Amino acid sequence: MHGLPALSLTMAYLIPIALLALSFGTQRSRPRRLIVVILIALPLFYIAHYVSVGAIQGWPSDAPLPDQFQLLAYRIEEPDPGDDSAGEILLWAQQSGLRKPRVHRLTYDKELHEELVAAGRRQAEGTPQVGTRSSEKAAGTPGDERTAIRFRDQQRAGLPSKDAGL
Repeated sequence: MHGLPALSLTMAYLIPIALLALSFGTQRSRPRRLIVVILIALPLFYIAHYVSVGAIQGWPSDAPLPDQFQLLAYRIEEPDPGDDSAGEILLWAQQSGLRKPRVHRLTYDKELHEELVAAGRRQAEGTPQVGTRSSEKAAGTPGDERTAIRFRDQQRAGLPSKDAGL
């Protein structure tokens, strides 16, 4: 657990405990204001806890993809006007240098759909795929940029030359 989710999860437990300890640790009767604050604060802390657990459990991330990653798998849900579904693409990607893969949720894009199907075919044939994310000028309105994701075959590490050890 790293970052903001871990911090908010920790705070969701420590702050209510500290408030309760303060309220019950006093010799005089508990002040009414403190009890009201605790009763209002506890639901807020538990909501923060719920949101934090979602981020920790491995639910798909809406964070942008890394600039370069290895494609592990994907799932495409096409838009469905009958269900008012805009569609989505889930990418299981592993950034070079990191041990654990991450699931990224992207809005459905027909061009990305076609790229993924082609990359999936090459992957099924045994060729690992590397994805790159870049910004491209969108056709139409000047100044509009869209993120493009392209896939290529991963280069296999070559054997060292025979005279390298001499």
